[in-house]
Amino acid sequence: MLIHKRYVWLGVLVALGFSVTNANAKTLTFAGEQWVVKNGVAAPGPNNWSEDNAWVDSLGQLHLKISYLYGNWYSAEVYQATNKGFGNYQWRVSSQLDQLDENIVLGLFHYKGPDGQNEIDIEMAKWGDSTAPLGNFTVYPASSTLSLKTTTFAVFPSGLDTIQRYSWRNNAVCFQLFNDNGSDEPAASDKIAGWKFAPTNYKKAIPQTTMPLHINLWLRKGLAPVNGQEVEVVIKGFSYTATQNIPTGTASWCQ
Repeated sequence: MLIHKRYVWLGVLVALGFSVTNANAKTLTFAGEQWVVKNGVAAPGPNNWSEDNAWVDSLGQLHLKISYLYGNWYSAEVYQATNKGFGNYQWRVSSQLDQLDENIVLGLFHYKGPDGQNEIDIEMAKWGDSTAPLGNFTVYPASSTLSLKTTTFAVFPSGLDTIQRYSWRNNAVCFQLFNDNGSDEPAASDKIAGWKFAPTNYKKAIPQTTMPLHINLWLRKGLAPVNGQEVEVVIKGFSYTATQNIPTGTASWCQ
């Protein structure tokens, strides 16, 4: 099969230390928007990224997979070529989150950089420590003179489905994680975690520029999963509402 030949050739190039890129990047339509699929060898990690590890099914759900083939592990990422700014961002995620291997990272985030600046993250990751809490909410500053701010928390969902979201404002970023009960708006009783980051020096501490949006599933430092198992995560839905378009009377995510 051609896919096997491509993986073999990619594995050979990786072993020789080459960085592999695809001039004709694959794109997907998910949640009514266009996403570019990462392919080749690149950060974070660095990882081997395969365009075959991201796809949209017949229900319109985005699948991301970490796979093993011919001696190499491959990760998955999709990102938008255009920028988005202040507003509400929500993902409906289906995965056994509390069983994620300690070397696996699921990221839902904005990033413009340079590294250490202009980034907002929801990450499900234990960063190599099996005893660490899984959840991470992080804001990287607009100014290089400041350090990132983050909070970590345990994640024990009641089922496979969660709602993960943040409201990015010019003066605050408000994160929330819920069990997904299937309703348009999750119930307060389904809340797993939340964090409001509202510093007084918000013009330096919070990104003020529009940024591309990313969704990825990858391996910390490019290391294999400790359990040696492939992983698949389904993003059942995504929505974005610009601040100026949030309907009056909508429940605030910054409560």
